[in-house]
Amino acid sequence: MAMGRLAELEEVSIDHTFFILLDLLYNFLTYNYTLWQYEPTAIIPNHTLNNLIVMFIIYPCLVLLYLGRYPTGWVKQGIWIISFTTFLSIVEFINYKAGLITFHNGWNIKWSIMFYLYSLPILRLHNKKPLLAFGISVLITVGLLWILKVPISKMK
Repeated sequence: MAMGRLAELEEVSIDHTFFILLDLLYNFLTYNYTLWQYEPTAIIPNHTLNNLIVMFIIYPCLVLLYLGRYPTGWVKQGIWIISFTTFLSIVEFINYKAGLITFHNGWNIKWSIMFYLYSLPILRLHNKKPLLAFGISVLITVGLLWILKVPISKMK
């Protein structure tokens, strides 16, 4: 039983790494053309430190909870994805209203909701078919950069 749990944890760790890589890619590609950013607080002085805390504390919990209880059946999966999207969107909206996160260059809460509706199924797909999830993520990333008119000249 313990070995099975260890294998599950390793699997989730790989999915967590995938999530981190996508976030790092966002931060790299939009470094000089921010779409959203965490604002400084008395405890966390900048976006970078805040983002690292999210990557290494929040994401592992999120990935473990999301994938660890992922249901079977299309209807239950749809409800699960919508429930997580709703939760994450509410948290982000509260953070936005509190001034802890700001949106820039056309990004808004609607984009965040659409992003959650894309990224959560991709996270599950990565759990089952990593290469396919990676390929789709590359296409979506290029598409978002084009739609949001992120200038190549602004990329780091």
